[in-house]
Amino acid sequence: MVARSPAKKSRETLVDQLAARLKNPAVLEEPFVLQDRIPQTRSRHVVVIWDAWRDRDRATRSAIIMDAFDQARLLEGDTIRVALGLTQQEALHMGYLPYKIVSMHRSTDPVTPNELRKALKSIGGVHVRTGASHELRLPSQEHAQEAYRQLAALIPGPDWAIVQEASG
Repeated sequence: MVARSPAKKSRETLVDQLAARLKNPAVLEEPFVLQDRIPQTRSRHVVVIWDAWRDRDRATRSAIIMDAFDQARLLEGDTIRVALGLTQQEALHMGYLPYKIVSMHRSTDPVTPNELRKALKSIGGVHVRTGASHELRLPSQEHAQEAYRQLAALIPGPDWAIVQEASG
């Protein structure tokens, strides 16, 4: 048996984890997978947001995406034309996290801002701190709706809103 190098094992682990996520995309934890399918050409543009590959170059990230799709066997005859792997920070700067959950807290509400912050931090998504406030950023409306559902279960009432930022 040939021993595998740590880099190869790490790459294989990333492929395995991404392939598993492709089969269960609605989860609010990384990696986030966005697909734009073009039926006329039977092709897809895929963006994967994942900090686990921060130390890998773009070509390696793309190869991992391609390998994960091959392993998951979910292409149904389509071809991936664009495979873009981004970190959270890169995705935020490039506009791939357009949905955010914001608190609608009023000073008269029985729940404290600290309780809202804890609830927000307890679920997945991309957490961004802007000054003293925290926001939860998400890549799709489906992810935002799931985050909203989870937050409303934790703290019922009109304390949350989904906001979509307009792309520039």
